Amino acid sequence: MGSRVEEQKKPKKQNPNEWRFKKGLDAFGNMFGLNVCFVVACLPVFTIGASLSATYAMAIRLQEDEEETILHGFIHEFKRSFKKATIAWILVLLAAAILLAENILVNNPNLGIGPGVKVFYTIIFYLELLLVALVLAFLFPLIGRYETTVKMAIKNSLLLSVGYVFSAIKIIVAWVAPILLSIIYPMIFLYTWYLWLLLLFGAIIWGTTHTIRYVFNRNEDAMENTKKEKEEKEKEKDELEKKREENREKKQLPPKKELKGIAAKANVLGGNAQTAPGNASAKGRNQGGWYRGDKYDKKKKGSKKK
Repeated sequence: MGSRVEEQKKPKKQNPNEWRFKKGLDAFGNMFGLNVCFVVACLPVFTIGASLSATYAMAIRLQEDEEETILHGFIHEFKRSFKKATIAWILVLLAAAILLAENILVNNPNLGIGPGVKVFYTIIFYLELLLVALVLAFLFPLIGRYETTVKMAIKNSLLLSVGYVFSAIKIIVAWVAPILLSIIYPMIFLYTWYLWLLLLFGAIIWGTTHTIRYVFNRNEDAMENTKKEKEEKEKEKDELEKKREENREKKQLPPKKELKGIAAKANVLGGNAQTAPGNASAKGRNQGGWYRGDKYDKKKKGSKKK
């Protein structure tokens, strides 16, 4: 009886296939829920930026098991990042409009642009397009995940894209490839439009979130290590300063004493002091100099002997 009870109490080992199947169902449900929230929030068009930021924020939280309910969390994230994400989205639209105008002007045959100038402006156009794509790779996930300004989000997004080039390329290709295929081949869109409304946006966001989380975690670890190194260096500097101060206190000399004898001699040499009796002659007193009595006494004694 005791052995049977123990066997019943032991937790059964979960089959790896069952675990994968369950995780796949959870991911599918999350993608579907995020896709519906994203599409509904994008309907006014000017809210696409806020919707994208909120969807990425929720995808990160769901993958890190920080959130269980999608709708409530999505509404909260949408409100929180609405202002910054909308400003960023307007800037993206302006950049797209400028790029489109440049492309139309360069390819306009009525302007009579030479082939050399056309090639030059075409290169500039593609460089600008690449710059915008690199900024967009991490822009809205940054706004959704962190408390930051739009300016700092644009700057940090570009830096992350340059620092993690292959990750940025993955994200750009995941978004651009299906959208370009739908534009170039309209029949593909006609057959798959309902999938975009139900699943595809959520699938792209869910898939790219793995790459974004990897970049964010690596960057956070690097920032923590840099912070620790900075704190350690500051501690070392403080310790060195304390040691220097202790050494200075130990090596501090006593204040200098006044040497009155030398000062008195200096005054006599300057002719300001009275000469002592028996050591100075009238000549010396008149000239204010120092008199050596023994030298002159020897001369006097010699003259007397003669």
